Amino acid sequence: MEIIQYLCYYLWISLSINIVMFFIAYSKQTDKLTDITYSLTFICLIIVSFSFSERSLVDLSILALVVAWALRLGFYLSKRVNKVGKDDRFDKMRPNFFHFLGFWMLQAISVFIISLSFLLTYREFGKIPTTLFYFGGIITAFGLMLETTADFQKSKFKNKNPNLFMADGVWKFIRHPNYLGEILFWIGIFLMGHSYISNSSWIAALGPLWIIILLVKISGIPMLEKKWEQKYGDMPSFREYQIRSWRLIPYLY
Repeated sequence: MEIIQYLCYYLWISLSINIVMFFIAYSKQTDKLTDITYSLTFICLIIVSFSFSERSLVDLSILALVVAWALRLGFYLSKRVNKVGKDDRFDKMRPNFFHFLGFWMLQAISVFIISLSFLLTYREFGKIPTTLFYFGGIITAFGLMLETTADFQKSKFKNKNPNLFMADGVWKFIRHPNYLGEILFWIGIFLMGHSYISNSSWIAALGPLWIIILLVKISGIPMLEKKWEQKYGDMPSFREYQIRSWRLIPYLY
């Protein structure tokens, strides 16, 4: 029962932040708060949970990586939506109170689920770095680097070629390298804490599993590829790019 109460506390924090921000976003009919709230919720959850941890090297390392990831992503996405002015994904749901609220609740619950790895790790005491912790750290750092590189390259390309599709750099052979980076990041966070949460590791595994489901099946790749099909579908060069590139994982998917 203790673990349920512990997790419900952080679910309440995530929901509270997103409900407050939803009312502001709905009243102003703006999309400029969505992405920054996503990142802010992660930062709030990890800072609060870290404050109750033993603050070991393991805890500090996970804190630094998650905060760095959240700040970078939040800044990048906020800069992008402020430049465009709105997010087309919300055009139909933004005026509808309950549809828009539904998205914000999904965001709050998603942040909570993805955060399960570090929330459960921070419950444990006596953590000494293990081989799996270091291995997970390498995967996490690589995922962060890949996502950052992909976003930087695409942003630079789109500033010069707003009507062309990105097929250079890390995008040359992988159509969604930023999503691959994010998936690797959260798999790495899970592995960093796995040695210390053996009794609840199946719960923590829901974090990387959920981000994979979100990006591969729900709000990531499907929506983006539908948009690409509408915008670039008639371009022979785009069809050729689709044939020679992998969607997410080289040689597998």
